[in-house]
This record gives sequence, C-alpha cells and structure tokens, in this order.
Amino acid sequence: MSLLNILSILLISSLYYNVHLVDARRVKHGVREIGAKQYQCFSTLSDDSEDFRVNLLRPLLIERVSGTQGNVKARQFIISKLRSLDMWHIELDTFDEMTPDGNVEFTNIVATLDPTATRRLVLACHYDSKKIRNFIGAIDSAVPCAMLLDLAINLQNKLNDLKKNKGNPTLQLIFFDGEEAVRDWTSSDSLYGSRHLATKMRNTNVQGQTNLNQIDAMDMFVLLDLVGHQSVQFGNFYDRTTGKYYNRLRNIETQLLRSYTNNNAHKRTVFSSMVYPGQIEDDHIPFLNLDVPILHLISVPFPPTWHTTNDNEANLDFPSITHIRNTMKIFVIEYLHLDPQMC
Repeated sequence: MSLLNILSILLISSLYYNVHLVDARRVKHGVREIGAKQYQCFSTLSDDSEDFRVNLLRPLLIERVSGTQGNVKARQFIISKLRSLDMWHIELDTFDEMTPDGNVEFTNIVATLDPTATRRLVLACHYDSKKIRNFIGAIDSAVPCAMLLDLAINLQNKLNDLKKNKGNPTLQLIFFDGEEAVRDWTSSDSLYGSRHLATKMRNTNVQGQTNLNQIDAMDMFVLLDLVGHQSVQFGNFYDRTTGKYYNRLRNIETQLLRSYTNNNAHKRTVFSSMVYPGQIEDDHIPFLNLDVPILHLISVPFPPTWHTTNDNEANLDFPSITHIRNTMKIFVIEYLHLDPQMC
C-alpha cells in the first residue's frame, strides 16, 4: 500500500471519528431541571413587559430592509445593547451579494459568550424586514430580536459566571440579515445572511482549535420567528434529532402555566404536541444542511398579520410574549446548567 493511500485512510478515519464524536456529544447532553420554587419566582416577579416594549422592542419597530439606513439603525441598536453588557465577543459578518434589485450589503451579527468554547447553544433570529412599504415586521422578526436581547440582559450575571466554567456549552446569539426575499422567495432570493454565515462557519475553526470548525461546535441551533401575535403556536419539526428538547420546552410551559398567579398572565398553551413531517424554509436551513440539530420555533399556521402592514405593535400580544420569554429563559438556564435562583 502506498504512503498516499495510508494517509488517505487515516484522514477518512479521522473525519469519521470526529463526525461521530460530535453526534454523540450532541445526543448525550442533558438539561438540569429547575425546581418548583423557581417557577414560582417567575410568577411573582413584577411584570416588566412595558420595560421590554419601550427599551428593547420599540427601537426595532422601524423599516429594516437590508441595505437601507433603517437596517443600519437596527443593527447599531442591537450591537449597542450587547456591548453595554461588556461580556460578549461580537463579530460582524459583512458581505455583498447580487439580488434581483441589484447589489446589496448584508451584515450578520454574531455574539458569543466564550469564542474559545468547543460547544455552543445557538439562539438565532433575523433583524431585517420585508421590502414592503410601511412594513415594520413586529412579529417578523423584531419581537424575537428583542427577546434575545432581553435574555442576555436578564441572565447577565448567570452567563458571566458561565464564562468561568469551561465544562458546559457557551451561548451564542446570531442576528441574521437578509432572511427576507427581495422580491419573490427562491433558493437564491432569500436567506442571504444565513447562507453566507453557515458556509463561513463551516470553513472557520473555533478560536484556539485546529480540528474543530464553528459548525461542528454547535450543540443545537434554536431559531425564533413570527413571535408576538395572540395566535402564536409552535410545533415539533425535528422530532428525531431535537424532539427531547422540544418536549422539555413543553414541560417548562406546563409548569409555568400552573405557577402564574397574575390574572392577566398568559393562559393558553403555545408549545403544541403536534409533530410535523415537513419543514418550513427559514434561516436554519443552511445549518440543517450541515447536520446541525435544529429547534425551529415558528408560529404555525402563520399569523394573519404576516407580511402585511398590520404586523405592528398594535397587534402584538404581550402576555404571550412574556410567557415565551419566561419559557426560553428557563430553557437556557437548564441547558447551560446555570444557577437557577431568580428570587
């Protein structure tokens, strides 16, 4: 056998081993469930929906079409909020791409708690808005963006402690640009930011690692979209790979609904038991194609305000938004094994 053949076999064996090592790591990770007392903390905490609405959401309720000043303004707001916490490593993935309306500059925002961590829980959304006159895209996707900022702010102290513990996954927040089609949705006129970033991450190693790229470092990719309408309803799209985590979200929701004492609190189940055989094209697809485990939290059916000028603040349901914020905070606390004390 030639030296070239031996080297080829060793390379293939190494790649095979690394792939299966990644798969095994993803499957085996367990959550650390919080106790009933902590659910009571969420029910008794003062309702901060007005603070969320004024300080995190409203600055994003503007037209944010990719390549426009509104898009720049939204991006600067997201970055300023993250930088004010003084704990996130922020990278801007800026690139040009030809669209049906000409060349457009796009910029993804990637905020990583610990860029040297070899495991990441990724929470993602898109911050651009559809190219429709007077369309601000509250559910699509200003609310999810504000929710990610809210999570980073409210769990700041716990996440800061996580940076000192190298044994657990870190948290990565991604705000995509260019999710929306410039004209009509096609494989080339859509998902500009996620397509570009997935390829870039596949070809970029984790800081300090020589054989682990940023895609293989992802434990799970959680995408939020179309959140905020009173009809919001999630389903389980990838039961085989992330079904146990989706079911954990359902269990968290059940405990939360039992714990709420405020008469104005959300009462309806958002995380349905429905398992969908198909999928919806969204920013997770380029990552799914690279075998990243996906949790796609998108309202199905789409809310009636989708891609209309009625997708605005007046048609948002803040009790359900607060409820989903609570659910996601508990999920992150459990997944990252953070200190569960909230009160």
